[in-house]
Amino acid sequence: MSIEIYSNEQAKQLIKSLVLKNREPHSIVITGERGQGKKTLAKYISATLLCESGLGEPCGKCKSCRMLENGAHPDFITVESNENGNYQVDVIRSIVSDAVVKPNENRFKVYLIPDMDRSVNTSVAVQNILLKLIEEPPAHCIVILTASTKEFFLETVISRVLCLNTVPCNDEQVREFLLDRCEESELSEAVRFACGNIGRGIEFLEDASVRVAMDIAKSCAEAIALQNEYDFLRAVFMADGKKQLFRRVLELLAEAFRDACVLRLGIEKTLGCMPEHSRMLAERYSVAECESIYQRCQDYVSRVDANANSALTMNSLVSGFFR
Repeated sequence: MSIEIYSNEQAKQLIKSLVLKNREPHSIVITGERGQGKKTLAKYISATLLCESGLGEPCGKCKSCRMLENGAHPDFITVESNENGNYQVDVIRSIVSDAVVKPNENRFKVYLIPDMDRSVNTSVAVQNILLKLIEEPPAHCIVILTASTKEFFLETVISRVLCLNTVPCNDEQVREFLLDRCEESELSEAVRFACGNIGRGIEFLEDASVRVAMDIAKSCAEAIALQNEYDFLRAVFMADGKKQLFRRVLELLAEAFRDACVLRLGIEKTLGCMPEHSRMLAERYSVAECESIYQRCQDYVSRVDANANSALTMNSLVSGFFR
């Protein structure tokens, strides 16, 4: 079966062990950075649970594995959010109602609800609706949720699920995956941008706006380090009115301050895709300041996801860096 899993052997082995002991988890939360393979791992786990072999891993040959690979398995349901990333309350209620209906083909019916942390406006309501299903699931029902961090979830939810965290790949694994997808001249830059995240590497190669975002983020980071408000404004307003571009700039700025914090602490760690700019920021800001600004950038990402006015968000961002 063509589900490529990198650097998540521990999660695979845990699921295999549980399946072989007939102790399949009915509620799973998978966390990790965007692009780090949460949905791929979720699909692999679903294929394992639905596989007719019972070997604790997808055989790739049975009817169930073939249907899942072709996107036609009636017992594997991926729940869709709206265009803003929010899950509709009525849709989640319909999932809870449908969960009591027995599977068509297998012992289990699997519901995948991805990117829960993007559902800013309805997150609490959605989790409260899902709670009863998570607390008292039908014997045939399995729910898999994904998000960037488990801190997003309500304590009543997270205390009742199996938590799995995706881990980064090493550069060689990223290079191997991307090798046939780009020219040699692009490969090193894509691997550096990926920072162990294959999804990021693919985005870098396939989405020109990612490179634009990185250029803007570098200009913003340099302007912040030098306290040049004019250059910062000139850079950040290149993303004015472009929600996803602005969001990615904020994410990259957050990473730069995260790495600056790591540098200030003297921790040995491979830095992200803006190492020179992180060093500049580390020279200017203390650990506490880096942590505070990192969190501020994350908060602004949440504002963007909640459809806050982009111009007001940008103005607030500027006032936070320059006083």
